[in-house]
Amino acid sequence: MSKVTIIGAGRTGRGMFGEMFFSEGGFDLAFGDINPELIRSLREQGHYVVEQTNLDSGMSKATCVSDFKVYDAKADREAYLKRLAESDYIAVAVFPSSFDDVARDLADMARLRRKSGSGQKAAVILGGNFVGLRSYFSGALRKLLDDDDYEIFDGQVALVTSKANRKMTYSSKPGAKPLSLEGDDKPFLPVEDRFLFGDGYEYPSFFKRSDDVELRMAEKIWSENLLHCSLGFMGAYYGFATINDVASDEFCADLARRAWKEGRAALEAEYGIPVPDESFFRTMLDKFKSPHFRDRIDRVVRQPMRKLGRHDRFLGPALLCLKHDIVPFFTLRAAAYGFLFSDEKDEQVAKIAKIRSAMTLEDAVVKITGLDASVSEEATACGLLIGFIQELQCLEKQAPRVPACEEGVR
Repeated sequence: MSKVTIIGAGRTGRGMFGEMFFSEGGFDLAFGDINPELIRSLREQGHYVVEQTNLDSGMSKATCVSDFKVYDAKADREAYLKRLAESDYIAVAVFPSSFDDVARDLADMARLRRKSGSGQKAAVILGGNFVGLRSYFSGALRKLLDDDDYEIFDGQVALVTSKANRKMTYSSKPGAKPLSLEGDDKPFLPVEDRFLFGDGYEYPSFFKRSDDVELRMAEKIWSENLLHCSLGFMGAYYGFATINDVASDEFCADLARRAWKEGRAALEAEYGIPVPDESFFRTMLDKFKSPHFRDRIDRVVRQPMRKLGRHDRFLGPALLCLKHDIVPFFTLRAAAYGFLFSDEKDEQVAKIAKIRSAMTLEDAVVKITGLDASVSEEATACGLLIGFIQELQCLEKQAPRVPACEEGVR
């Protein structure tokens, strides 16, 4: 039986990777994580439920995932690395802040594979909202491993970017068990076709292998995620509870659409990806407005400092726009809301407020985003952001925070 180890037992790790490999059958499934409470809960409960809903029809199905092992990547270090070294697939589902830790795990695994003399082919399925996933991990491993270890790793283990794009949240169902998740019903996992298994190898049926996944990841993060998070930041600022609600607001939906179009124009200029027609956008917006999946604003906007970073879903496409002489007016206007909304539960929201109060707005924007004001395009982005933040602050002094469409402004 093939072994699968998922690094990161959060929403994507459990709700997409875990559910898919479990439902496929024929896999020995395990999770690795560093959260002691989550590890304990998974071990004690021994199962969790994933409910998937079709956002068009409302039809849903529930899968109870069970028969898995759980490793503490720190406390069970030796057993965890042995498990990684023996796995056919390792799926990575963590935030970018944990990428370097995972790279060290993979480097330690590579040394163990070399020591054991294992010639087993394997694949690391990289998941995460990050443009350039494979390049990041390849570069990190090249620095961590000596030439001999890296040569063996590179010849035996494929780094494969995936587009893990299910929208997973904690279950909102009354009486739902702990660890339960709910989300949409994407049935396939797009993966790069750069495996090392050889001819005749039988891949999981949910793999959708292609040569352009890295490009599609840029398309996803710098357009779809840009739209999603634009709605999220505005929703948090104006006090909406769910994406469904803010997507139904005329002003917020229109600003998010214009930001999305800027991102699409930059993608066309850089990569030749055609800008979809208006019906494509309407279909996407209708899914956000779907009553069958109420995506909470606080989930969408969590960790705003990461999302405001210079390579992420706002500044990534904004800088690409500026590279091609496109003014990212609406993209950075949407990003400005991320500097001003409140959320007592999110440490990064409090950190943004603390930074803003401790220094000039320009210095705060540079610190929060990582922009380099000495670089022309980044200085322009910084200047636009500052202007939009100041505009919102001026409007706050004139009127309470209500969506602009309710004030009669278009």
